[in-house]
Parts: sequence; structure tokens; C-alpha cells
Amino acid sequence: MKILNALMILIIGCCLNAKEPVRTWTSSDGRNLEARYIEQVGSNVKIENEAGREFTLPITRFSQEDQEYVVEASARAFFQTPEPFEDRGKGAIIIASATGKVTVIPAPRYSGSPQVKPVARDVIVGEPLPHGSTIMTGANSEADLLLTSGSLAKIGPNSKLLLSAFWQKDFRASAKKVTDLKEETSPSRVALKLETGGLVVDVKKLNRESSFVVESELGVAGIRGTQFGLFADSDSTELAVLEGKVGFLDANQKAKSVATAQKVAGSQDGAGEVDDLPESEKAELAEAVADSQELVSGYDLTRLANTVDGYAPKPNYIVKSALGMELIWCPPGSFIMGPSGENSPAHPVVLTKGFYLGKYEVTQEQYQKVVRKNPSYFKGNTLPVECVFWKEAVGFCRVLNKMERTLPGWEFALPTEAEWEYACRAGTTTAYSWGNAVSPQLANYEESGLNKTVKVGSYKANPWGFYDMHGNVAEWTGDWYGAYSSRTVIDPQGPASGSDRVGRGSSYYTDGLSMFSLARRYYHPGNRGTNVGFRVALKQQ
Repeated sequence: MKILNALMILIIGCCLNAKEPVRTWTSSDGRNLEARYIEQVGSNVKIENEAGREFTLPITRFSQEDQEYVVEASARAFFQTPEPFEDRGKGAIIIASATGKVTVIPAPRYSGSPQVKPVARDVIVGEPLPHGSTIMTGANSEADLLLTSGSLAKIGPNSKLLLSAFWQKDFRASAKKVTDLKEETSPSRVALKLETGGLVVDVKKLNRESSFVVESELGVAGIRGTQFGLFADSDSTELAVLEGKVGFLDANQKAKSVATAQKVAGSQDGAGEVDDLPESEKAELAEAVADSQELVSGYDLTRLANTVDGYAPKPNYIVKSALGMELIWCPPGSFIMGPSGENSPAHPVVLTKGFYLGKYEVTQEQYQKVVRKNPSYFKGNTLPVECVFWKEAVGFCRVLNKMERTLPGWEFALPTEAEWEYACRAGTTTAYSWGNAVSPQLANYEESGLNKTVKVGSYKANPWGFYDMHGNVAEWTGDWYGAYSSRTVIDPQGPASGSDRVGRGSSYYTDGLSMFSLARRYYHPGNRGTNVGFRVALKQQ
């Protein structure tokens, strides 16, 4: 089979939200309503009036002309890029394997804060990628992708795939294996753009609200759940179906039905005849699907459920109990941690669970409200608390858990070292979260000449909205200090024991060259320095 150099559009699914114009609808008893078509749901039709109010009515309530319009609008919707569900939950693609040179341009995580310009980097096996990410393979390279809906995709050599959109409803976490799924985990709307290369997919049976779109230039196909391969060069595109039935819409907008063990080729002039799929090509497709399934055999629905973003987590969490402490959501993701010294090599880290982290360092006012004392040397309600040894920081979290009603299974705690660096970097790869140079206008450190702490939030936030991740006070983490692994680590917790705890972030008397995002420090747990404070995380236990 040919490897893709040209493009087509493949659509798998059912109901997409079409952007139809406002029109006059007539009921069966002659009444009129100005509204736009949204979608057909079974024998009902959902419409929206000019005020934005939605109505779901039986299609039989409308005139024959309107019923015919619904049929046409529903058909148009079938081939459109999907729109989000009402609650805008987001799915993701997990890199299940990578062979050879596989790179990614990750999408920025947030649109409401300063953006980090994405740059191409090597993928990290196990990492989740949000929609807007682009995956590229080199010669003799390939990647296996696991969608949080449970569907699989294998990208062939010399390919470029954009995850255009991925909207998904949440679902219950469980120990059920992905390989045991027959249907998708929850309703989802997926749009992929295959700019060049080859793709073999195993799409789980879709919910009636779902859709699965693969976009390119030479055709459109639609299915409900199937296994197929898509291959093309600059002159033609070939769709080969291993299992299921696929409707193929060619460049001339003419449709053909391609069933199990059949294939069709399309070009700028349209599609040819549907032919039988040779046994050799069937075997290739079956091998690719089986290989993908084996590679994801270790994944369960808990891993996938934690990766779906947009439902339980909110962008910000406000701690009540009169503290007014604000925490920011950090979604599951990955980054290169380190290097920092001989025993701390750079290594990939994958965080499979999202967590909240304090927007600011804990202030003296907040600390005193929780534990009824203030050990700080530099006094001031809005200054960071310092002179706190490690067990006192842990104790603050423990008392806060009793004061604050959190989500079941969630607790306040110190962040792990990996969680702290992930939030500090905020998608950047530079020395500091703002770039490679530092000045007294950017942080409170030795060269600032202040020789004391300052009010939290006095300097510009990092791209995810966190303040004072560099300077002011160093911050306790939950980890014992020890050597890093040089290999990919999933949800690292640090060594099981040790004599010192990790501190991160540098302080008001740290020099500028020692306050990089990757810089590590270690302190005896009983240390009471004017340069050490902490911030709080809220995470699943």
C-alpha cells in the first residue's frame, strides 16, 4: 500500500452540530417560529430561537417542507467539523508508542493567560496531548495513539497529523482494560487532519451523539465504528476497509459505499469502482490493528478518565474557610525534568492526573488563620510565611483538610517535586518561565538588593498564572531529596526515604544563575530559614 503524501476527508459518526442559518419554521397547525437548526436527535429536532433559547420538538410537529429541510441539514452536519458538547469537555490523544523520529508541536494549554509559543520536540511515550497538537513522523518511523474515547490510531512513516478537535463527555474511572472495550468510553466528537502520510484506525462503536472526522482534500467517508487504512500519494487516495461499512464521498461530492474487505481509490477526478481488498492488504491492516491493541493493553479506564479535561476540574479553586486562597488547575501532561547536577539528569516525566496548585505562596495571614501562629521573621500579612520547617508545612495542609470540604478522594498536600517543576515551567523550555535572562524587574532575588521578602504576587505571573515560582522564598515539596532516574517516569513521588527534603524556587538571597526552573535545593526537614516557605496543592490521593 502507498504511504500518504496527499489528503482526503474521512468522517466516522452521526450527529454533529451544524451551523445552519436562522429561518422561518412552520408548525403543523400553521404557527411560525424564527430559529436555526441545531441537530436531529432520533425522531426529534433541536432548534434555537434568536434569543438563544433551545427547543427539542418531535419532527412531526413541523410542516412537510421543514421535515425535508431537517433531512438535508442533518446530512450536511454529517460532514462538518464537530462542535463541542454543551459543557465543552475535552478528550486527548495519548502517545502509546513511538518508533524512530516522532515529534510533536503541542497545543498551548490555556487561552486566557499569556501563551507559550509551541515548538516541535520529541514525543514522550505515555504523554497526553490536547487538541490543537500536531504529530509528525520521519522516515522509517511510526507512532501508536490511544484516544481517551478508546479508539486507536497508528501513524505511518513520513506523516503529519493534526488533532483538530476532540470534545468528549466524562465517564467513570475503572480498572477495565482498553482492550476489552467494544464501544467508546463516552460520547465524543473527534476531528483529525491528515496533512500527509498514512493512518490505520480502530474506531470503537460510536454513540449516536458522536462523530469521528479525518480531514484532507480528496474525499469524505462516514462510518459508525470500524477498522480501516487510509493511504495516498500526490495523485490519489486509497481507502481500505478491514471491518465495517464506510460511505466514501469523493472530490466531486459523489458517494460510494465501501464495505468489509473492500477498497476504493479517489483522485481529483472522483472515485473509481469499489474493488475487493487483496488478502495481502487485509493481512497488513489486521497486523497494524493487532499491534496497536497489544501496545495499549496496559491502559485502563482510570488512566483515560483522568485525562479527559473540562468536567469536574474548574480552572480555579478558591479555598473557603475565610482564607481566600486561590489554586490553579494543572491538567495531565508531560515535560522534560532537569537536568540539575550530576545525579539529576534530564528525563521525561508524565503526570497522568491533573492537580491544583496555589496561585501564590502561602501568606502569613493565611498561615495564622489555620494554625494560630506566625513564625515568620519578616512580618506582614501579605508576605509569604517563612521560618516554617517541613512538618509544619505538612501540618498546615492537614488542618486545612479538616477545615475545607473538598471533593471525595482529594486532599491538600505539598506538591511533589515533579508537580512543582511542571507548574513552574508552564510549557516553557527556557531557563526561567519568562525566558533565558533575569533582571530585578522579574523576580525578588539577590541582585534585587532588597534583602527581604516582598508581598506575594509583586512580579509578573508565569504563563499558567502562578506567581513567585522564581525568588521571594524557596518552597518545600513533598519529596525526599535523591537522584533522578534517566528514563521516563510516570507520576514520580521521589525516593522512599532520605535525610533531606527538596526545596524549589529559590529565594530573595539566591543569585540569578541559581534560580532556573530546574534548580533543586535540599534542606533538612527541621530547617527554619527566612528563605523557605511553601505553597499548597490539591490533588487526588
